[in-house]
Amino acid sequence: MPSVQRYLSGRHNLARTAALVASSVRASTAIDRVSAVRAGGGRVRVDGAYTGHEATLLDVEIVAAGGTPRASVPQFTGVGNGGLAVTAVGAGAAQQTFTLTLADLGVPTATAGMDVRDVRLRAKATGAAGNSVRITVQPLLVRTATAWALLADWSTSQPLQTGPQWDFGGLPLSSDGALDANSPRLQFGFDPQVYRPYRTFKDGEWRFGLSPELQRNVSAGTKVHTITGSYRITVTDGTTTETFGDTVALQPAIVTFYDLLQALAASTLVEVAGVVAAERRPGGQAAIDVPLRTSAWLLAMTGRVALEGVSVPAAAPTQAVVVRCINADAIGKERWSVTGDVSGALGVATTGVPYTSAAAHFTVPAHAPQGESAGRWSFKFNPILRGEGEGLPSLCVRPFRFGANATPLTVTFRYARRPPPDCKCSDMPTPKLSLKCLGIETGDDMALDAAYQTRLQSLFAWRSTFAESNTAIGVTPGASPADLDFCDRVTSAFATCLAEVYETADALVEWDDALTDMQADLADLQGLSAALGAERTTSQADVGKVWVNPTNGKAYLCLRSDAGVLIPPGGNGWLDPASASWVTTTAPFSISHAVLLPDGAAGDPLVALYRCLGDENDLPTDSEANTQARAQLVRRYTARMDLARTIAGIVPKSDPSSSDAGGCWVDHGDSTWWVDVDGYYLPAFTNQAYVSARRNTETGEAYSTQEFGFGLVVACPERLKIGDEVTIRIEQVDAERPYRVGDEAVLQTVGGAAAWLSGGVTGTDVQTWRVAASTAGALANYMVPTDGSAVPSYTAAGVTLQLTPGGIPFELGDSFSFAVEAGQYRWRRDGGAWSTPADIPASGPAALADGLQLQFEPGAAPSFVAADAYTFDVRQPHAASHVQDATPTVWAWTGAAANTVLDFGAVVPVDVFAMARYTLPAGASATVAISADGTTYSTPVALDVSRAVAVHSFAAGTTARYLRVAVASATGGSIGWLWAGVPLATAYNASSCQRTRRWAVQRGNGYNPAALYAGAGDGWQIAWSPMGSGMGGHLLQADAEALLAVVDWAQQHDEPLIFMPHHAHPQDAALVRAGTDAMDVTDVHEYQPNLSAHRMLAATLTLDPLYA
Repeated sequence: MPSVQRYLSGRHNLARTAALVASSVRASTAIDRVSAVRAGGGRVRVDGAYTGHEATLLDVEIVAAGGTPRASVPQFTGVGNGGLAVTAVGAGAAQQTFTLTLADLGVPTATAGMDVRDVRLRAKATGAAGNSVRITVQPLLVRTATAWALLADWSTSQPLQTGPQWDFGGLPLSSDGALDANSPRLQFGFDPQVYRPYRTFKDGEWRFGLSPELQRNVSAGTKVHTITGSYRITVTDGTTTETFGDTVALQPAIVTFYDLLQALAASTLVEVAGVVAAERRPGGQAAIDVPLRTSAWLLAMTGRVALEGVSVPAAAPTQAVVVRCINADAIGKERWSVTGDVSGALGVATTGVPYTSAAAHFTVPAHAPQGESAGRWSFKFNPILRGEGEGLPSLCVRPFRFGANATPLTVTFRYARRPPPDCKCSDMPTPKLSLKCLGIETGDDMALDAAYQTRLQSLFAWRSTFAESNTAIGVTPGASPADLDFCDRVTSAFATCLAEVYETADALVEWDDALTDMQADLADLQGLSAALGAERTTSQADVGKVWVNPTNGKAYLCLRSDAGVLIPPGGNGWLDPASASWVTTTAPFSISHAVLLPDGAAGDPLVALYRCLGDENDLPTDSEANTQARAQLVRRYTARMDLARTIAGIVPKSDPSSSDAGGCWVDHGDSTWWVDVDGYYLPAFTNQAYVSARRNTETGEAYSTQEFGFGLVVACPERLKIGDEVTIRIEQVDAERPYRVGDEAVLQTVGGAAAWLSGGVTGTDVQTWRVAASTAGALANYMVPTDGSAVPSYTAAGVTLQLTPGGIPFELGDSFSFAVEAGQYRWRRDGGAWSTPADIPASGPAALADGLQLQFEPGAAPSFVAADAYTFDVRQPHAASHVQDATPTVWAWTGAAANTVLDFGAVVPVDVFAMARYTLPAGASATVAISADGTTYSTPVALDVSRAVAVHSFAAGTTARYLRVAVASATGGSIGWLWAGVPLATAYNASSCQRTRRWAVQRGNGYNPAALYAGAGDGWQIAWSPMGSGMGGHLLQADAEALLAVVDWAQQHDEPLIFMPHHAHPQDAALVRAGTDAMDVTDVHEYQPNLSAHRMLAATLTLDPLYA
């Protein structure tokens, strides 16, 4: 009887060579391409869930060019990185090549905008409409001079300065670097940039900086101004106008750039693209003023003359404006030319008078001369020839004084008779000159100041009305010469004064008030009745005379009579004084006087025009006295005009009937005087003080030239003769004049204008791709939108395309090309027969077998060429054959239940069945059954799958050809090794059989190291040792050879084996492998017996567990 131990080795495993049929095998996706020989641009790929029971080798070959049309992969040449997809190919599409070329980029729509520091102001209207949006910034700033000026140059290359000279009141930054809101705002000189000074402490000293950083270099000596106020922002597109920061309209004030960006959030015309943040650190949006500047500004002022009150109109151009002295004759009234590089010659400026023009505003400051002028002068008296014995007068010049405008000159005065006063050119009208012909103005009209012209027109319009009311035209014309003369004298007084004072606003106010009062005073003089005095008549219809109605006491002036016939009291046509036709209103009215013919019949009425003058007692009675009184009334208005002159800074004449130069030159009324032979200066008078004076060529008014003054002292003046001359010569003037001819100031202005948004384009927003086919020729263009809207598909010649723009835009000449092509293929498995050729599908996979499919991925044309060949290794990690050896590979199935049938090929003995290296879920079950014919099976035997090895021993002498293993409730399970057959058993039991429980543990180093548990298993040590004659316990020679063959097999194939300590206790079976690579086998007889069967062998076999 053999030993109780059993050894189950792959050497004796019937399953190893049996034919297996599994109910299912878990699908595999482990597919590798192992070779490819191709000329086409495409590729073939195998995929799918492979359900075949064993691994296979798959060959695929392209065999022909015919078949279903499909497209190659479009190939791109150019710049852009968009793509073209062929989304459909018709079944009848011709095989040909297609080319798409970008022929026209179109015009993309662009939105107008403007970059301002770190944001962009963008029009809300797209396209060119946004180009009409402009932004105007009106500074509402107040500049206040400070006690600071730069002591050294400040360069933009040095943002921070050290030293107290740079302390302009800036406060320290906060701990997070933010500007203090109480820091002042500053401007340097004329530069419009507004800064906020700050200070920061570093390395033991204060450092001073500006927000924003200095924009332009500032030179030493530049004055510092503090700034307050805000900005008014106007945004308009020419139709809609929006205003922001208008504090008068109770809008929030705009000071900082952040304020502006916040306000523009409410705009319907623009939007802000970029981050808007209340950044208060230097340079941040909330730490700088509005950075847009749309008004012109003064860049610099140079030259000898320091102008005052300089400002630049908002629309001034970029240019240099030169202000040059052209006449310095009169101190304080020097004349200055003003010329701009762009503006050209502008109006002449006068010292002390504020100057305004489209180029610049300024005042040349008036400076008094330093002390009285001195110098060298002389005079010479040149009397004409006299008869013998005629005496000469004694003439001397004393005193003589140099005036403020004294210059070297020579002037000769000639003694002459005074001309009659009734001939004055000032009474004559001024002729009209064509300024256009003179090249100094584009029109022909002589330009007048608007304030002057408006008032002059008003004055003479009143005069015209007055004259019309005091004249009558008709059968009996009438006029009032006294009233008309009075009107002319008053008009002349007003007109003369207006010409002198129109440049002074306060004087014009007085002049306007005087005109209003005068017109009211003279309203009663309008009308012939007042002009004709109390000239009465007793007749009706007496033109130009007054008839007093005895009934109502009213006086009626007859203005006109159709027939020119008087109607005496009670005469033919007389109208009863009590008639209601005699109205008492002041408006003119007509009366039809009834006239009887000699025969008593009614004739044509006599129509006369009357006006009621009021009560008879109101009429003047002394016409001459009235006329004289009116003449004296002229003084009433000349006095008002003198008041207006004083307001304008003009000294009225001491004698209103004469002409003087503000009291400096006086006409003494002598019958003779001394006239300047050159006609330049006004005459001097004998034994009177004389101050150099001239007469204004436009107004005729006299004015002092402030050049010299003297007294012309003549003893025996009666000896003077007409023609005597005295010559005054100023040889040298010792005085420093405030200005000299040629002195100049230069203003450099930088032009301003509204900030226009730009770059807006109303485009076509479509690209034109030219499409051509190699057979069909030119096809319709593919129109691709570029405005972000969806790109339509394109269909022509049986193909449908879809172009997709990319991040890099396409450029002209970019092109795509592809081909419509077709082909066929065949395939085989494991070198077997080839399949029938089939068409390469137009799209999608081509099904093969066991869940496999071919994917034909097109490439550059041609995608597939005949003889292109591919080989694929389709692996099956869950193959049913994996149960035939004890390696770690397994059979895995699909579903919860599965079975596999082993066909041994013939009926053979089967003593034991074992299953190892399996993984079954909890609750799973496994059974084994045997059959001799494959149809009728024994009752399935349940296996104990709770242990690492499941073993079942059949009854002695059991035989079978088929063995079926089944599992249930085993979803996701697997089995690694099935063993069936007759195990090895030695003749005698082992002398010892020791079980050792082993754990797979990895430990660290050091004391009490941590351990990593990996599994557990049972190891065994079996020993054979002779125990005496006939007692067994040793190995026979045949047993030793069989045992060594089992161990050799396991070592050679790196397979474990199953050891059963006792065949009656399958639960103790263990999956083990040789624990050592050596095994000693000894013979009690030292291998001396002649027959090997007589040997008594001893050995020890150590088996280590396979951990589970």
